[in-house]
Amino acid sequence: MHQTTMKRIAGELGVSITTVSKVLNNHADISDATRSRVLAKVEELGYQRNAVARSLTLRRTHTLGIVIPDLMHSFFVEIIAGIEPVASVRGYGLLLCSSSEDAGKERAELEMLRGRQVDGVVLASANASGNTDVLLQLTRQGTTLVMIDRDDHPSVKCHRVLTDDERVGVLATSHLADAGRRAIAHIGGPPIVHAKRREKGWRDALKARGIKPPDEWIVRGGFMESDGYRAMKRLLTVRPKVDAVFCANDPAAIGAMKAIWEAGLRVPDDVAVVGVGDIALGDLLRVPLTTVGWSRRDQGKHAAELLLNGLEGEGDPPQRVIIPPRLIVRESSGPHR
Repeated sequence: MHQTTMKRIAGELGVSITTVSKVLNNHADISDATRSRVLAKVEELGYQRNAVARSLTLRRTHTLGIVIPDLMHSFFVEIIAGIEPVASVRGYGLLLCSSSEDAGKERAELEMLRGRQVDGVVLASANASGNTDVLLQLTRQGTTLVMIDRDDHPSVKCHRVLTDDERVGVLATSHLADAGRRAIAHIGGPPIVHAKRREKGWRDALKARGIKPPDEWIVRGGFMESDGYRAMKRLLTVRPKVDAVFCANDPAAIGAMKAIWEAGLRVPDDVAVVGVGDIALGDLLRVPLTTVGWSRRDQGKHAAELLLNGLEGEGDPPQRVIIPPRLIVRESSGPHR
């Protein structure tokens, strides 16, 4: 907004030009009453704040980029639902991208966000992503980065908001063992850090009970329903039979249940199933799914606060925020009948 216009608004309201400027640039140290008066006068005079012009002055776009691997299931959408209100109240808009678990597409999205000079990026990195160099370029040019859910790219110094994935594996596997299951298989995720940690939790829980899993008890699949379906078809050929399966996430668990039913078997009578993530409507499946969940809204809220605090002057060193997981017991993991 032109200086003359700001002077006119300030004069008509009896406030300083600095106060008007602070309102237009979303500074926090202005009272709600003053903010409302200034914005009402701006509207009355028919002026619009030009976001592009403001960004040139401030070297800010007041835009955050969000790159997630999957828009199909509710998990990441719920994290965004935690980010949006925090960003919105502080005057930031969101630019949402999906990598579809494809490292090439993720790279293109990150380059696009860099070109648009977003102020910050929230990223759940794609499986087997080789995009460390792009992330380092983003952080070097001053873009604040927060990683959510995934803990890859160890050389990239940034905030990370995660759950305790080893604990996830321990909770799921211990629950199945406590329900009387003995041949507890695992459908693993892709070769990324948090999937490996869930597998380690599975191994540790079995070891604590004196069970050494044979190699055929684990099939490394992926995070999609089709991955769980294919992996479970393989596990159903194992002899002696497996009587339970811990899946790397809920979509894989849903795929596993489809394969079990297709084979004419019952969940949980023949094979108990536990997933991870507590996706929406998991409690409304043909057999409600036992899962390990945590607050995705808290995950999003923490990510947004770390990012925006960094942008607005509180440049804390990189933090790791761990959202604790909890077991959510439903019918799919019931005891042997």
